Amino acid sequence: MRLALLALLLLTALGQRLTSPEEVARSQVIRKALPAVVRIQGTPTAPGEDQVVGTGFFISPFRVVTNYHVVQDLQDLTVRLTDGRTFPAERFAVDPGIDLALLTVKGVQAPGVLAFSKVPTANLPLGMGVVVVGFPYGQGPLASYGILAGVGPLEVPTPDPSLGAEVGEYLFTDAPLTVGNSGSPLLNLQGEVVGVVADVVGGPSGVGGIGVAIPAELAAQSVQDLERFGIPQRGWLGASLVSLDELPPVLLRAVGLTTTQGAMVDRVEPGSPAARAGLRGAQRDAQGRNSPWGCDPGGERQGGEGQGGGGAAHRPLPPRGPGAPHPVAGGAAPGGHPHHGGPAQEVRRVRGH
Repeated sequence: MRLALLALLLLTALGQRLTSPEEVARSQVIRKALPAVVRIQGTPTAPGEDQVVGTGFFISPFRVVTNYHVVQDLQDLTVRLTDGRTFPAERFAVDPGIDLALLTVKGVQAPGVLAFSKVPTANLPLGMGVVVVGFPYGQGPLASYGILAGVGPLEVPTPDPSLGAEVGEYLFTDAPLTVGNSGSPLLNLQGEVVGVVADVVGGPSGVGGIGVAIPAELAAQSVQDLERFGIPQRGWLGASLVSLDELPPVLLRAVGLTTTQGAMVDRVEPGSPAARAGLRGAQRDAQGRNSPWGCDPGGERQGGEGQGGGGAAHRPLPPRGPGAPHPVAGGAAPGGHPHHGGPAQEVRRVRGH
């Protein structure tokens, strides 16, 4: 705080119009981020398509982080620095599961680098100030700011459900974002990257919207895996669970449970490690409601194979004591799993043409 106030007094003496410590902090964050942020451009592999523009940022002297969907269908990649110089780049490794790509830049060393925040997503306070620096519409670099508006799953349709399907929780911000901002760093007021901008959730008209970012802890782990192994190393179970304390008491009594400690297997994906271990998802009645132990409304227990909603039995997982695991071995995740859909909104990828 003392340093911020000192900087504020100094800038005021120099004729600047920064009127609060938060403005000073934002200005410092933007100034530090500008040399590290680049405009990414390339030629689409499909004939007749316009050039695509997105954003990325240096995390080391020759590595740039951006979204996978920015570079997915591009060739002849280039990055443009804030001073206008342009250099060739190539894909080093990609992680479509969280919509992340790592590029190698040739011919120049990063004039600045940004670091991922080490604060867990769960510890980020809602309402904290955030800054975005990027190339909206290819213009810039330009900065915008707002707050961390929320943390949670993305429950609206996406242009390509296979991209980012392994992100459990996203960061949401009201900082203004638009096409070209894909891959921009979402920064806290200490100048650390807390997220990588991926999408904008907006109405059908495409006006306004809420920014969506991949959490830093997930992006940082992916980058570490890509650097070391060339592919992401996340495990995959292939089952979605529902905590027993979220289920109606009548359902718990129907299956003979007297505790809310544990979880119910809700859905199991065919061919997944969970399916191979014999887990089966919840049976649903004609109205889409969970029926206890796979019983239909008439009381006859249903059997059969498959995933939840398709004739499989409903199996709550009973508690096994603190920290006791169930014997299910995870596996490598496939290319992608669909997001949950929603009728009223849509997600717009914020790369630009």
